[in-house]
Amino acid sequence: MCPSDPQSNYCNGFMHCKPTPHQHHRKRAWSDRQVCSHLALLPAIAIAASRVPALMELLLLQSVVCVLSLIWHISRERECRLAKAEHVFAHALFVYGLVQTWFAPTAAIFGLEALCACATLATYAATYSSPELWETWHPIGMHVVPGLWSAIIAYFHTSLLGRL
Repeated sequence: MCPSDPQSNYCNGFMHCKPTPHQHHRKRAWSDRQVCSHLALLPAIAIAASRVPALMELLLLQSVVCVLSLIWHISRERECRLAKAEHVFAHALFVYGLVQTWFAPTAAIFGLEALCACATLATYAATYSSPELWETWHPIGMHVVPGLWSAIIAYFHTSLLGRL
């Protein structure tokens, strides 16, 4: 079963769906949960940009991931070079979040960020091994929760670049 088209068996493995000829032109609407859930990524971008000095690494990473992920989801998760770039940046953002969590300014913030990290990782693992859960849980666990996590980092943390 293909997460971008649950009615289709035209896949060469999970998350490597090739659109059938009649699907090739179909795109997800802006109102689709996979697309509109990207709104959850925007507050962290705004907070990171408004900081003095700006939290540039989060601002850049989150912005790139948001744009690439939107393109990937609008295209119904078509695997291509752009998708590979999106996956690399998304994983980099996750690792960045883990490192920032390690440097959380308080135990309470650490706990909240650790919960976000665990929820994101659990969603990734569950939807990877169970594609039928992907349409429902991916927008929540891979867009909304990471958006909250990034917003917490943007508000409470300082740049990792200053730690180098």
